[in-house]
Amino acid sequence: MNEDTKAILYNILGGIIVSALTVAYVYLRNKLKRYHLQRLLGYRLRPSSEVRIVYGQLTLPPLQHSSGQVITHPYVKAPRGGGVLPPQGTYSITHPVSECEVRSSTYLTSMLSCPGTLRPHVVSDVEVNALLDSNLITLGGPGSNYKTADILASPANLFINMAHTGLSLVSGGNLPFGCNQTNDHGFILRITPPQFPQRSWIVYAGLGEWGTSGSAWFLANKWRKLLSTIHPLAYLSGIASIPDFVAIIRVIPGQDQSAEIVALYRGSGNVIKKVK
Repeated sequence: MNEDTKAILYNILGGIIVSALTVAYVYLRNKLKRYHLQRLLGYRLRPSSEVRIVYGQLTLPPLQHSSGQVITHPYVKAPRGGGVLPPQGTYSITHPVSECEVRSSTYLTSMLSCPGTLRPHVVSDVEVNALLDSNLITLGGPGSNYKTADILASPANLFINMAHTGLSLVSGGNLPFGCNQTNDHGFILRITPPQFPQRSWIVYAGLGEWGTSGSAWFLANKWRKLLSTIHPLAYLSGIASIPDFVAIIRVIPGQDQSAEIVALYRGSGNVIKKVK
């Protein structure tokens, strides 16, 4: 075998080895990512697993013209670039959906649909009104989402209450976070339902719409930071489970990517501990 032939064979062998190492690296990286993500979410990420992303279904009450005639098509197309309304017809929607919940579901489905993980299902709170034995991710507060109300009312929620006036701790005391033109606040809550300990219920809700979508963006894009902050020792061990938690998120209205943690509590037995 001459030197040229040897060189070609060595190059081919080297290419095979590099390709094999690349495939192994990508596989192990994705496997490690799935492992840590499922520790944060509280359930196994398998192709056979299911998670339901639940949005709040809304209904537009009947509207009437001044003449008494019912308005069947109350919606118009929004102007492009802040200009005048486009010269086209009106539209009807049986069940309108909040734009912030559309943004939120987009962030979350992108995170959950990485290779080898489960397939998320986007459903309305009315569709799953009676469902409890499931992994649930709810979008919006208890006033607009029935399943969020169910989760906040669960005995496993040791963390947070939500009302139109603001947020408060279940243990007592208002949380000093509000919604105005410069800042909106939302929260990420994860609890383990006592009747279904293999399941996980997660809420993303804001005092305003950007609090909801900003919280969802934060988890979808900054989940490693959240995971390492909730319980640093459990995170570094790689084995210990991550306890239930609530993270308060601040966001600038109109800028989901500005989301940041301003307060964080984790469960510790039957009480909660402030982490940040």
